[in-house]
Amino acid sequence: MSSRGIILAVVFVAGLFLVLFTQRDKSSQTRRAIVELEAPAFELLDGDGTAVRLSDFKGKTVFLHFWASWCKNCREEMPFIQALYDRKRSDPDFVLLSVVYREDPAETMRYMEANGYDIPLYTDPGEETAKTYGVTGVPETFVIGADGILKKRVIGPGNWNEL
Repeated sequence: MSSRGIILAVVFVAGLFLVLFTQRDKSSQTRRAIVELEAPAFELLDGDGTAVRLSDFKGKTVFLHFWASWCKNCREEMPFIQALYDRKRSDPDFVLLSVVYREDPAETMRYMEANGYDIPLYTDPGEETAKTYGVTGVPETFVIGADGILKKRVIGPGNWNEL
């Protein structure tokens, strides 16, 4: 085999590996959150380190809220989030998941305690849920219906008095 033939064979084999590698990578990607489609599965950790999953809340409306105490808009929105939680805390068909985003949870807890907030706090190991849901910054909120369909995505602060 000539040197030209060897080079062509190497290029062909390298191309084949490249195609196979990129196809395998695409097939392993997680489905993204799209309004009006089924919400992707997720796993968060509660304050005790216990895993909670979207599947744990089947048949309930899930309010998935990403925020951080360093975020000015999050701090402005927090009274509305607390008011929503106060209105819905005894509703067995509603769950509020307040997720710490890019912040030490201890810092978040200090902020909450200093301001009298008692919303349940969750962490997102490796930001996997934030990545799956395509979080672009905070605050960002996703409302998942009892049927498991993503009903709403709100980028930025919201007034949650009417939810």
